[in-house]
Amino acid sequence: MRRETFISFAFVLLFCLVWGGHAVAFDVNPLIFRDLEKDGTYLKMQRSGSLKDEGIKALARSPLVKKVKTLGLYSHDMTDIGAIALSKSKYLKKVTDLSLYNNNVTSKGMEALARSENFQHLTTLNLWKNQIGPAGTKALAESKTFANLVELDLTGNNIGAEGAKAIARSEMMKNLKILKIGSNGIGNEGLTALSQSPYLRNLTVLEISDNAIDHEGITSLENSSAITNLLELNLRNNQIGNKGVATLSKLQGLKNLVNLDLQWNGITAQGAIALGNSRTLINLKILDLWGNLIGDDGALSITNSKTLKNVTNTIHSFDDKDVKGLQFGGPEPY
Repeated sequence: MRRETFISFAFVLLFCLVWGGHAVAFDVNPLIFRDLEKDGTYLKMQRSGSLKDEGIKALARSPLVKKVKTLGLYSHDMTDIGAIALSKSKYLKKVTDLSLYNNNVTSKGMEALARSENFQHLTTLNLWKNQIGPAGTKALAESKTFANLVELDLTGNNIGAEGAKAIARSEMMKNLKILKIGSNGIGNEGLTALSQSPYLRNLTVLEISDNAIDHEGITSLENSSAITNLLELNLRNNQIGNKGVATLSKLQGLKNLVNLDLQWNGITAQGAIALGNSRTLINLKILDLWGNLIGDDGALSITNSKTLKNVTNTIHSFDDKDVKGLQFGGPEPY
């Protein structure tokens, strides 16, 4: 059978899952065969439509995945049923990079994955926009299965402060270098827990955008060992204001920082001037202040700063008389 015919047949099977009121098991192997790359070690199911749980179960039963190291299952409408199937697969033993981006896995599915021996070689886990919550985060953080994780993305999982605490107090998270937990409502309490963790000293990237963090949360970073190796810090869409940015600009632990995102944080010229006067942010190359009304004085303070002389991106000048500029690109940048 020609490859094109083989693939076309797969789509016929995919769209004929239900016929005459009875579920018909479909063969997912043609879809796997089409997307499988790098000598069978790389599989990202991006062209197969939504597999849903039945498709995920079929994939988990397929011998074609026995060599897979990178597995991406994006937006497949997968629930805990699919996650449990992956956890029980007798073929998924070599996966090091697992992405279940934008699905419907809850704490139950996460607990199944955490108990599974299938994923003990994982170094990267992406669960962006699922529903694992605090309980699922606790199961993940305490699992020996995930002790080798280097990169973890839990953006938009409603983990709350309790989820952040679970990560902070787990020795299993000691190898993490990249932690992305934006849009989770961790608040000051959650950030304080992270900042005090003795296990997060290897972090180089911390993404905590959209988490209702204010000056109090930033203050918790003082003397924190969790920030000393940070190269990238994303605080976009929080509430740190001028007091928070003034504290941030003095943190000795951020001397290695290269990328700082402070978009939409209620910062004015006063906060921008504090950044310009910083003596610690000497390695900063990217400073994003979009959406803050820093005005001409604030923008000039940063562009004329000796400490921030390595910043390469454009610094935009906004003021309260030009709010429309925030929506349409703002005045001419410095």
